[in-house]
Amino acid sequence: MQEKEKLLRSLDLLTTEDKIPHHCVKFIRDGIYEFRSNYGKTEFRVFFINDGNAIVVLFNAFKKKSQKTPDNEIKKAIRLKEEYYATKRN
Repeated sequence: MQEKEKLLRSLDLLTTEDKIPHHCVKFIRDGIYEFRSNYGKTEFRVFFINDGNAIVVLFNAFKKKSQKTPDNEIKKAIRLKEEYYATKRN
């Protein structure tokens, strides 16, 4: 439960701050960014995109268990991004 609360507090940065600390965000590819949050030795990652200037759309989140971001998680985020934009067009 404490992990969830820490992640939610970290995600509040995306809605309350004009500038997110550089170490919290990493560009992945195809317009996908990774928001990073740590709780003790546990690392959490949340993928997002920017939709326009102000809107941030959050996608999948996961506990990171290795040095490299899992490719299947990146592919899932790209698929979700494509579904999001397809829904917006309809």
